[in-house]
Amino acid sequence: MNSWVVTLLLFVLALPANVSAESPEQKGYQAVKELGRLNGIALNCRYFDQAKRIKQMLITSLPKRRELGQLFEDETDASFKSFIQSGAACPSPAAFGAEVDKAGAALARIF
Repeated sequence: MNSWVVTLLLFVLALPANVSAESPEQKGYQAVKELGRLNGIALNCRYFDQAKRIKQMLITSLPKRRELGQLFEDETDASFKSFIQSGAACPSPAAFGAEVDKAGAALARIF
């Protein structure tokens, strides 16, 4: 084996395990999609205070870009319809609030 191949292999193995293949932009889209998913559930379960919180998180954190707003709206719509079709029960308000907190914190870290 060539020495440069060994060196490259050692370099790759030394990289931190938490290095992600996702770009910051992809992580941002995932965070927006997660909040859209949660917003669809909030609307379905009539957790209107949580839906209001989610939108405020977006307004506060997101850059004003049309595609991010559209992504959120599309994901909200898909989540709302999916929740109805699945027949799933609404999560408890406390558990749902914790999910919203976690997703909001992720959004704030990314943006």
